[in-house]
Amino acid sequence: MSKVEVCIIVEGPTEQIFVRDFLAPAMSEKGIYLHSARIGSPGHKGGNIRFERAKNDIGNFLKQRPDIYVSTMFDYFRIDSNWPGKEQISGQVKSGVRLAATQKAELLETATRHKIVMSFGGNNADRRFIPYIAMHEFEALLFSDPVVLAEKIKVEPKSVQQILAKCGSPEEINDRPETAPSKRIAALTSGYKKIVMGSSIAEAISIATMRRQCPHFNQWLTNLEQLHKEI
Repeated sequence: MSKVEVCIIVEGPTEQIFVRDFLAPAMSEKGIYLHSARIGSPGHKGGNIRFERAKNDIGNFLKQRPDIYVSTMFDYFRIDSNWPGKEQISGQVKSGVRLAATQKAELLETATRHKIVMSFGGNNADRRFIPYIAMHEFEALLFSDPVVLAEKIKVEPKSVQQILAKCGSPEEINDRPETAPSKRIAALTSGYKKIVMGSSIAEAISIATMRRQCPHFNQWLTNLEQLHKEI
């Protein structure tokens, strides 16, 4: 099987651990080898994801290694208002259009990819850049199995299931900072430690369950798996 390398530029330490300990081992079985790099300068702690900063990092990786692919893993509600596609989404929402999480993600990722290709077309960005914006936050994936999540944070399953019943699916859990998935978990318990517990809960839930419950996340991994067809 041919080897495919993908560098994923992530928001912070939680996502970096998730890629290293959870995604990378699973994808390596399919010949897709993932490694991650945190956005910005060393010591960056996540949040306040500005497009110009992300564009610089994406461009640097495209230029440094012409034999690898580049992807991203940023939370939707942490990207800034100037991010490509964000204004379009805000305009539609203000006009009364209800966009599903997958629709918002498609608008953002299409616009992001266009900007990167325009800036780094000479580095085969149209073929090598695969953007992913998490809808609406990494912790949404942990709602893929409410029973497991409830057990790990030591609350009644009903309290987690009620959130899912109201929002519809993990990736639809609200995009506002005060109602984001991590804030929902924090409202249920003070025992959730994002960096320490995120990846271990994900492992208990399993990547297969996450892919079934989170269509946008599943599509991202599918896109990465299909890179074999290009080499």
